[in-house]
Amino acid sequence: MRSLTKRQREILEYIVHSITTTDRFPSYREIGRRFNLRSPATVSQHLEALVRKGFLNRVGKHLMLSPQARATRGIPIVGRVAAGLPIAAIENHEGYIDVASLAEGDATHFAVRVRGDSMKEAGILDGDYVIVRQQQSFKDGDIVVAYIGDDPEATVKVIRKHHSFVELQPRGEGYESLRLRPGKDLFRIGGKVVGLVRKLR
Repeated sequence: MRSLTKRQREILEYIVHSITTTDRFPSYREIGRRFNLRSPATVSQHLEALVRKGFLNRVGKHLMLSPQARATRGIPIVGRVAAGLPIAAIENHEGYIDVASLAEGDATHFAVRVRGDSMKEAGILDGDYVIVRQQQSFKDGDIVVAYIGDDPEATVKVIRKHHSFVELQPRGEGYESLRLRPGKDLFRIGGKVVGLVRKLR
């Protein structure tokens, strides 16, 4: 990794401190207030420098510590995903899951919390965390996280490929499949579900 300027190192130390004490990535406003940076663009420039130098990684719109910087912190939780009707795909850092054994190779992984019961027959229940390997490719029958629409909504479903469309299938009663046409409907695959974590009460 390349060397940091004094200000970049200070910002990185602040980010690490914030994650350590609050279990979340600080907002642009918080970083700007801490270092008296009035312009969000200036904050963005410093963060992009940390990305270029390998101290931060980007998953979608979300920034997180790089594998080297967070080696002992586990897989990041970056939001919630619907197992029912799609929900707004806001990537909101919620902490880390220390389940390194679920990660595969050098691929980027993230976790999302499931809301809804449309995948209960696949063993994925409301409130579960699914571990997702970030990728856009898929095989027929994979369980994937998909983002749908201009203001993307996220959902977890079984994916099937047909001649002129792909189908996102639920695994629960009372839910209908979604049929999406590549090139016509706006959607993307965020990744393949490779694991699950359930908190027992």
